[in-house]
Amino acid sequence: MLWARLTNLRPAQVHTPCLQQIRWISEEQLNASQDHLDELFHRTLQNASRKKSDRPILTTRREALALYREVLRYSNLFVWKDNQGRVWRDVIRTSTRKEFEDARFERDPEIVNRLIITGRDAVSRSVEAFLAKRAQIIDEESAAHDARQQQPPPGRR
Repeated sequence: MLWARLTNLRPAQVHTPCLQQIRWISEEQLNASQDHLDELFHRTLQNASRKKSDRPILTTRREALALYREVLRYSNLFVWKDNQGRVWRDVIRTSTRKEFEDARFERDPEIVNRLIITGRDAVSRSVEAFLAKRAQIIDEESAAHDARQQQPPPGRR
C-alpha cells in the first residue's frame, strides 16, 4: 500500500520526501491523527538519540576485544621458558586474561580508554623490544657465520 502511494508521487517527491509527505501518507494509511503521528515521530527520535549514546560503549568494547586478540597473537612470538620453567606465551596469556577480567565491569569511559591506551602501548613496546632483540641476535649470528667462513679450514693452509 505504501509503495503504491509512493509510486503515485512525482519523481522529485520520491527522491526527496519531506516530513509533510510522509505524514500525509501515514495519516491516510494508518488512519492516525496528526497528534498521534507527532508523538510517534517524537518517540522515534528520542529512541534514536538514546541509541547513539550507547555507541561509545560498543566502540570501546570492540577496541578492548581487538587489543585482547592482538595480545594473544603476539604472545605466540614468546616461545622460550621463564625461570620457573613456564613458557612465556602462557604467562602472557594468563596475565592478560586476569587483567581483562579485573577490568571487565568497569563502566567509566575515561578509565576504560586509559586501560586500552596503556594496553596498546605495552603491546607495541613489547613487540618493538622483541623485534629489536631478534634483529640483534640475527646480526650476531650472521657475523659469527661470516667469521667462520672467512677462516681457513683446519689442516689446509
